[in-house]
Amino acid sequence: MQNGYAKSEAKARTGIETMVVRFEPVRLPKSLRSPDQDVLDAFMSLRKSVFADGKNWRVWLSCRSDLDQYDHLDAYYIIAFDPATGEALAGARLLRTDRGGRHPGGSEMTYMVRDAVRGMLPGLSTDLCDEEPPCDPAVWELTRFASNGAAGAGQLVLQRLRTFLQELGGERFVFLSPPVVARLAKSSGFANVVPLGPLRGDQNGKYRVYSADVPQPGSSEA
Repeated sequence: MQNGYAKSEAKARTGIETMVVRFEPVRLPKSLRSPDQDVLDAFMSLRKSVFADGKNWRVWLSCRSDLDQYDHLDAYYIIAFDPATGEALAGARLLRTDRGGRHPGGSEMTYMVRDAVRGMLPGLSTDLCDEEPPCDPAVWELTRFASNGAAGAGQLVLQRLRTFLQELGGERFVFLSPPVVARLAKSSGFANVVPLGPLRGDQNGKYRVYSADVPQPGSSEA
């Protein structure tokens, strides 16, 4: 399972903000860094607590963060955070499906769902999708969706995702997740949220690949 979302969110918080951040490979001294990089670092720590610590996944760790081959210059991150403390409450990574990733082994990787179907990700099934996964500038992939359980934070991430994709002309996004995230996508205003392949499972629960349409500005669903 590639997303870690709490099935029941904990106590509500007020004053949650969201931010879209680009990946930054150069780690500047704290005095020279922009505030958005601190928010990204906080999200990486949240990812580590959810995936490496909570699910015991084998990931490439960097200091206190969760880092893998899909964290590269083409990646965007949508993060809900507490501006008073800088704590990341929920977030996700976003990649366009026509962009290639950068793998340490030199393999020609693209994005997670497509690479799994191509047999490039040990531990993930090659039959996740009934058809060939998309490779389209208007289609994005959402991965590493994680929440610490703060009420409403996960939905705020998806709502910001909706406006972000609308601004960039995105028409659809795909994601590998438990069914609860698909239901959350529907309640966040995405249309035609449908499975693209069979339901699978492991020790962490059930998951499958979904697709969701982005309502376009001016439409009745936007």
